[in-house]
Amino acid sequence: MQFDPVETYELVRDYAKQEAVEPLKGAGRWLAFGLIAGFFMSVGIVILLLAVLRLSQDLILYTWWPDQADGLSFVPYVVTLVVGIVTSGAVWSRVSVFELNRGRR
Repeated sequence: MQFDPVETYELVRDYAKQEAVEPLKGAGRWLAFGLIAGFFMSVGIVILLLAVLRLSQDLILYTWWPDQADGLSFVPYVVTLVVGIVTSGAVWSRVSVFELNRGRR
């Protein structure tokens, strides 16, 4: 059995690709999709909370209790805060650790 430097080089190169480059490609893809999804989720939640604030202002201050609007002006903000906390809890409960090397052992 003879030592073949070319074969050894190719073996080390292929092993490095398999163990370093391929997982990093998966990590980059995972990070990109995560950042894009996080951005769009954040924008959607902000729009949702603005809609909740406007709806609660309209209902509480102008429809249900118009005579007490000055004293209840803080209530729509409390409602929006509660909806925001519940929404954040629902989103965080769905976050899971994604396996970067799915299918590999």
